[in-house]
Amino acid sequence: MINKVNTTEIKGIDSKVVEGIRERINTLTKGNAMADIGTDFKIAYLAYMATEKVTAAIETAATEKEAATEKEVAIEAATETTATEKETATEHQQLAPEENWARVMEENWAQVMEEKNIECAIQLSKMYSKNELLAYLYRYPREGYKKKVGEFGTPDSISQLALKILDIQENEKVADLCSGVCDFITIAADKNEKASFYGRDINKNYCEISKIRTGLFNDNVEIENGDVLDDLNDKKFDKIFMNYPFGMRLRNLQETDYIQELYERVPEIKKATSADWIYNLLMLDHLEKNGKAVAIMTNGSTLNSIDEKTREYFVKGGYIEAVIALPSNLFETTSIPTTMLVLSHDNKKIRMINATEQCKKGRRQNTFTVKDVEYIAKLLKEEGEEAKTVDIAEVEKNDYVLDPTRYLVKKVEVKNGVEFGKVIKRVTRGASLKAKDLDEMVSKKPTNAQYLMIANIQNGMISKDLPYLKEINPKLDKYCIGNKNLLISKNGLPFKVAVAEVKEEKKILANGNLFIIELDEKQVNPYFLKAFLESEIGEATLNSIVVGAVIPTISVSALKKMIVPLPPIEKQEKIATSYQAKQNEIKELQKKIEKAQGELKKIFEEG
Repeated sequence: MINKVNTTEIKGIDSKVVEGIRERINTLTKGNAMADIGTDFKIAYLAYMATEKVTAAIETAATEKEAATEKEVAIEAATETTATEKETATEHQQLAPEENWARVMEENWAQVMEEKNIECAIQLSKMYSKNELLAYLYRYPREGYKKKVGEFGTPDSISQLALKILDIQENEKVADLCSGVCDFITIAADKNEKASFYGRDINKNYCEISKIRTGLFNDNVEIENGDVLDDLNDKKFDKIFMNYPFGMRLRNLQETDYIQELYERVPEIKKATSADWIYNLLMLDHLEKNGKAVAIMTNGSTLNSIDEKTREYFVKGGYIEAVIALPSNLFETTSIPTTMLVLSHDNKKIRMINATEQCKKGRRQNTFTVKDVEYIAKLLKEEGEEAKTVDIAEVEKNDYVLDPTRYLVKKVEVKNGVEFGKVIKRVTRGASLKAKDLDEMVSKKPTNAQYLMIANIQNGMISKDLPYLKEINPKLDKYCIGNKNLLISKNGLPFKVAVAEVKEEKKILANGNLFIIELDEKQVNPYFLKAFLESEIGEATLNSIVVGAVIPTISVSALKKMIVPLPPIEKQEKIATSYQAKQNEIKELQKKIEKAQGELKKIFEEG
């Protein structure tokens, strides 16, 4: 039985000391320890074990002089290298008591045992105390890695919030699937000594680190190396946490028996389905009837059209308890905004929470304070501007979008309102072109072909100086703007709106971030609609269909369902005429300003 380290003292060690150890490792190894995930951890672990051996040697020494001698001998013996990997492992077993070394995995440490890394461990054991090195192993900061590490690290903020929501009790079985290096389990098991924990990850190196880490701080943890989508058998858990890989689809996952079984059991999933929902299904399959699971997923999976049917399966099945929109920059290596999904059984309603602003802003990374965690947990039970309980029927009306911001906007009342889709003949997005392809199309000389980007729309008007194109491939004609087409930007506040005025001989290709809307002009005047969308109530209407708090986005489906006013055409014409008159007045004033600015530049020369 391994003697578990008491974490009380190491938790009080200043974070600057921990960061200092990371920086020292990076400096001493000239950055090499940050090239491969886990090397720095193992170096710090060797240093810690050396301090263990040194401490034991000093304690048995009779005199101060003898203690100093023992210290030098212990450090030298603890870090001596040998010719073969087997001998190396045997030698370094003497770094610490046998029971601690027993938690070092069967994988060899050949790479870590390089001379420069051993020298680094020696220096660390001289510079830092045992508790300071333990604090590094407990917190394990990863800033500065040469490789992206988001796939194996869970920020402390997310772990703390997940723990608050899961509310782990005595004797409960808790799993972290895709456990990485056990960030979540290290904290959770420390707080809940009478619960049992299970971690599983496909990466052997991560599991090796996890076994060392949990071996030091916890004695109620089991770590297994393997694919979570295979060989979990009939394991069931009371609580489950998952911080699975981002940005993957089902087609990217290994074809396991479990996935084959999912295809048959859940016909809603396709090869293009986001992997997020496959992992969410996995949690449900291993969750006890009265259990609860928490997952960290990408925002896109909560609202894209590809996953609509899968979301419908979860919503109608009563599996979603709550959805929490999280702040951006919670992860060390990516600013991608994420969502926390809370799963359980038999839910008749869904709790929607917008916590995107509930954090402590940092220069490189945002974090949750204790108060932030308490506040977000409070929103799970209390109504307010940032939280709302939504009926299944309302989610269904919104295409099973699970972005909380969709449900937390104030409803706008529009007189004589109809769905926008009823007055639209055609709506499409502009062309998504690679920068290289666009550069090849650009012409330095004026032509009859031009290109429109969002930046070319200012104050509701399209710039007269659009970039020229050599020609527009007929395949791109469907992305060209027609005369009096309504243009609306797809993302980013404030949304831009314009009415295009395209001469017959001209062709204007639109950027992919613009919606091109051909209206039924027998029913609605484009300038009337533009006047509405730029009004206070129109802006509120647009904002009501937005999803994504960090990157506000409008979908075609939501756009078509948006309510717009449709008074008699005579009233529309009157408003449109007044609007165009003011717009022309602005154009004339702009010409005068441009002329005056040109004259300003000549005053000195003519003076």
